[in-house]
Amino acid sequence: MMLSEIREWMKAQIESPNWYIGKIDGSKPQCIGVYNLNAGRPHIAIGGLDNTSYAVKAISILVHWTKNADTAERKADEVYAALFGRSGVEIGGRRVIAFEMRTPFPIDVGTDDEGIYEYVIETIIYYER
Repeated sequence: MMLSEIREWMKAQIESPNWYIGKIDGSKPQCIGVYNLNAGRPHIAIGGLDNTSYAVKAISILVHWTKNADTAERKADEVYAALFGRSGVEIGGRRVIAFEMRTPFPIDVGTDDEGIYEYVIETIIYYER
């Protein structure tokens, strides 16, 4: 599963004027970025790769959203809700088993140098191989 596939799926779930993978354009007052997250570990079933039914992809989502704290928090909550408790969706031709949220809510990381509020959401995606 690739970041670009996750971004495309998220675009259909959440309205945002700008979407990025790997790095955002901080000059845009409203954007969402999707990043790889160094978390989790590879899973191989007893019997080898041929017997392994699922894989994992850990991601971090940065919600970079306006100079209004309330508006930014609401957008971050919308993004979180689009993932929390979901299963059976298809991303990049693969069925998602679960989104394992790493925190109980989006994490407020303050503002950038321009005063734009930012929130981080981390999740591990379990999907069928």
